[in-house]
Amino acid sequence: MLSVFTKPIELDEEDRAINIKLNSFGKPHMRAFHLSWISFLTAFTAWFAIPPLIPTLKKELKLTDDEIGNSNLTSGMPLLFHHRVCLTKCFPLLTTIIQFSNQTVGATIGARLVVGPLCDRYGPKRVMAVLLFMGAITIGLTGFVSNGTGLIVIRFFIGILGAAFVPCQFWTTKMFSPNIVGTANALAGGWGNMGGGLTYLVMPLLFNGFAMVAPVGIAWRVALVVPALLCIFVGLLDYYLGDDCPEGDWFQKKKAELEKMEAPIVDEKIDIERDLERTDGKLGGEVKLASKQEISKHVGDSSKKSSTIISALSVVLKDHTVIVLMLQYACSFGLELAVDNVIGNFFYVRFGMDQTTSGMLGSIFGLLNIVSRPSGGFFADRLNKVIGQGVQGRILAQQLMTLFEGVFLIAFSYSTGSLASAIAVMILFSFFVQATCGTTFSMAPFVNREHFGLLAGLIGAGGNLGGVIFNFVFKAYGVNYEAAFKTIGVVVVCVSLLTLVARVQGEMLWMLVVKPRK
Repeated sequence: MLSVFTKPIELDEEDRAINIKLNSFGKPHMRAFHLSWISFLTAFTAWFAIPPLIPTLKKELKLTDDEIGNSNLTSGMPLLFHHRVCLTKCFPLLTTIIQFSNQTVGATIGARLVVGPLCDRYGPKRVMAVLLFMGAITIGLTGFVSNGTGLIVIRFFIGILGAAFVPCQFWTTKMFSPNIVGTANALAGGWGNMGGGLTYLVMPLLFNGFAMVAPVGIAWRVALVVPALLCIFVGLLDYYLGDDCPEGDWFQKKKAELEKMEAPIVDEKIDIERDLERTDGKLGGEVKLASKQEISKHVGDSSKKSSTIISALSVVLKDHTVIVLMLQYACSFGLELAVDNVIGNFFYVRFGMDQTTSGMLGSIFGLLNIVSRPSGGFFADRLNKVIGQGVQGRILAQQLMTLFEGVFLIAFSYSTGSLASAIAVMILFSFFVQATCGTTFSMAPFVNREHFGLLAGLIGAGGNLGGVIFNFVFKAYGVNYEAAFKTIGVVVVCVSLLTLVARVQGEMLWMLVVKPRK
């Protein structure tokens, strides 16, 4: 275990790291690793900065329970729906659809679908920085909100920050070798997800501090400026200090790849020229040799045509395993998003606590990411090494974590009779919810490496779609949290069984027991 602090970084044949050195900030591998999780942590903290202050906002803005529920739904779907807002005056029904398509978690679905291909084209550090800058603007504008409608709209746009998960995972996948990529992805994603718990700790404390020197109506607005400033600061760190990949800048990498593609063609041109000299130019003007610029243009055009988003999307979605991972990520990360929205209010309502205390207890759920999600990735890497057969260990890890997640969600619905039992079982279901996120992205890099940016975006969008659905479940059940958790638990158990049909690199889970015929 000490090797993650003492062992120097070693590289594979593609210059990716085959180990992790956590106490290093050296370029390019470990600096990219630390910037990836710090950026996602910052984005997540800002994304969920509002829920811990809901009791205060409910009084100050005179919010109804329905408006609070709709604002939770909204933050996941901004890019998917914001272009339709201009139509809502003419079509009231469309307004209702937009409100129920999940403003907090819904905004991110469209963003993630766009961000994946952007990472493939521009590299992760630029995409991450832009997302943080955009998020800073939206969270900073929250102070101008004066009613429930304004809150719904602003949380819709704040949801763009949720797309930061895609460059986070893209970054670490490009930096680390397959033997360790599951652990690296889980560490970066898990530590980033801690923002969901950190915000429940920090935001009430910031509010209390500002409320000591300013009216409540000003204190909550000023408190929300802090995560906005943090987004700007970290975005600048990403852009100026980070490398996109082991080769350095993303555009330099693409240029090197282009030159590598050109080299054989240019060599062939030289050979033809020599042949012409030997034959005294008898071919005359019948042969027109391509210049290097023409070759570059041809190669660039053809590669551009062959890598369009639509064609890549059709290739990725033909693999049914992608759909399985999207559904299972919906039941892990998506559920985590929904619980982040309601867990503080659960303790506030069920046990009659104040805003600060309920927020601190709710923070336990998110802060467990420091160990739970990394544990999922680490478990998948180790189990795969023990089994020693391709990626079957990763598939088995996914099956186990998802199944236990569903079981403990159902158990939580029966444990809310006392505060102690509720906290204990919450810790257990939280661990498996987040560990499943880790095992999912220990499998993902092996499903489609060529289009991993798009694949990560699709799986991430599945997570946000799950957040939309589960937020709607919580909204439908109101304060009957027990029924909501039981329903969700049953769904998760059923979805866990889909692992049995997943196929990664030609391998399936049943092959561990029954050897396929050759």
